[in-house]
Order: sequence, then C-alpha cells, then structure tokens
Amino acid sequence: MTTITTPRHRKPRPGLSAKVAPAITSHKGLVVTGTLLSVPATAASLVQAAPSYADPGSGTTGAAAQRSPATASSGVRAASPSSVVYLRYGSRGSYVKTAQQRLGGLAVDGIFGTRTLAKVKSFQRTHGLAVDGIVGPLTWRALGGFPGTSPTPPDPTPSCKVTVIRYGSQGALVSSAQRKLGGLAVDGVFGAATLSRVKSFQRAHGLAVDGIVGPRTWGALGGYPCGTDPTPPPPSGGSTSSVISIAEKYLGVPYVWGGSTPSQGFDCSGLTSYVYKQAGMYIPRTASQQQSYMKRTSSPQPGDLVFFGSPAYHVGIYLGNNMMIAAPKPGDVVKKQSIWTTPTGYGTLR
Repeated sequence: MTTITTPRHRKPRPGLSAKVAPAITSHKGLVVTGTLLSVPATAASLVQAAPSYADPGSGTTGAAAQRSPATASSGVRAASPSSVVYLRYGSRGSYVKTAQQRLGGLAVDGIFGTRTLAKVKSFQRTHGLAVDGIVGPLTWRALGGFPGTSPTPPDPTPSCKVTVIRYGSQGALVSSAQRKLGGLAVDGVFGAATLSRVKSFQRAHGLAVDGIVGPRTWGALGGYPCGTDPTPPPPSGGSTSSVISIAEKYLGVPYVWGGSTPSQGFDCSGLTSYVYKQAGMYIPRTASQQQSYMKRTSSPQPGDLVFFGSPAYHVGIYLGNNMMIAAPKPGDVVKKQSIWTTPTGYGTLR
C-alpha cells in the first residue's frame, strides 16, 4: 500500500479562528476547540439562581438592575428616577450616602446600619413624622427632597433675596430668627446665646452646623421673612378661651407634613400655630419652638398645649379629661383623641 505524503510546505495552514480560540480542557479531560462554547446546564442554572441585588445608585432591583451593568458598577443614572426609593436598615448605595449627608453627624459610607437607623428615627421624631426608621416620601421631603427632584421645604420661602445673618449681626431679621428659634431674649443682637441656639437647631434638623442662618436654615425655621420682622408681639385681647372652639372648626382636615393652613392641610404644630393665630395670639411654628416659647404649667387648662418629647416632636391642644385635639400623623386627619402616653409637659400663655 502506497502512502501519499503531502509536502510540509503544501499543507493548509490553520484559519484565524483556530488561532484565536484556544483549546479548553474540561475536568473530564475532553478537549474543546472552536469559537462557540456551550455552558453546561448546571452552570446555567447557577447563573439563573443567583440573587439579583439592587443597584446601589439607581434603586432598581432584579432584572432592571441586571440590564444596567454600567449603572450598577458606577452608581450613576442617566436620568432622574421617576419614583421615590425607600431606604431602610440594610440598604446600601449612593442614595444612602445622600441621606447620610443630609442627616449630618454620620460617616457617609453608603451603609444603612444601626447608627443611620438611630439618626433617621431621631430626625423623624424631631420633624413630627412617623418614627419607623424608613426613609420614604415624607422623610425624603423633610430632608430636602428625593435626589433628582426639586427640593420641597416645609414652608416655601417667599420669592425675595435671602439675607444671611451670623454672629455679630443685628436688627429685625435677628429678632425674627430669635423668635422662630425660641428660648432666647428677642433683642435683635446675634450674640453667643443666639449662636449656640442656632447650632443646636441645625444639629437637630440635620443641617450643616455652622451657626450661620442662611437659606437652608431659614427654610427649616419656616421661611425667610423678606427683610421684615413678621412676628409682632401678641395683640392684646387674645386668650385661650376661644382656642378650642376655633380648633373644632378644622376637625377632619387631612394631615400634611409642613401644612399650616386649612387649604394646605395641617401637621401637628401647623395646626396649633394657626389656631392660636386665629385666637389673636402668636406662638412659633414648630413643636420644639412652641415648647421653648410657652410657659410650662403643671395645671393645664383647656386650650393650653400638650407636648411630647424634649425637644418636642409632637404637640396637641389640651381639652381636659386626658383628651386633646391634634393632627396626629400622615394618613390621618385633625381629630379629638385621648392622650395615649405620658406627655413631656404642658405649655400656656396665661
């Protein structure tokens, strides 16, 4: 039998694909070559069974997160999210970092751990929110708005140029800030006591603790007064005798965080400040400010205020017989209710 041997220089050379695709040896010793490889069924099932973690930057989960590998790796979205992302204990990512920055006093590490949880609850308590430790729509709003949306301050500031006041400032704007802060002599002089009070307020509200009353601090204080002192001394003739009858007119008005009129809705301190104003008496806007402003009493009368927490995170109008009128919480309405726990104290203007 004759064997025909092709000369070495005449043999066909391997194609490009053979050069590119290396031989792969399986664990069973089989050699696989070529440009396409089939994934064993067991490996495919492991890929499909792998949990789909949330994209830390976008708030998406599952398939949506898997479809955006660039987003998942960088934490950046090409467009603003269309809905609010809820954060809770165990959450991670850029939204957690944003919340930590706004809360203040935290390591901005993007991890929603025990310290962040405690800070969120403290912030919610201070702002009269449901103290559930979850950063949802209302808590995002109190923090200045969900990232990618327009910030929503508690009370929109008037469309006028905001004047910054600081240690050493004097005048009507300082008097206005002192009244809003509460617990200060309203002398129009931004001295050491006012500086200390501003820093304490900023710390409690998750603001930069710089002792300067700028746009964000004015917003947290209820709005900038446009260069005038909007809080004159209480007019003569006001008394708590008419407070309850006025408050009863607003039974059933929905709770709205930051609301301070019947058309807006009311939060707890928005109701009390509005009712007192209708009765001809001035009190500051927030529960903690009202607590500092009013005289404490151990013998409350109907129409006085009842406070919860110190600084107060909730306030109602005392009715007597362990009852009060209050705007309780999101999803509820202004109503008469029992005083369900031991109050911190009572305040009066009598």
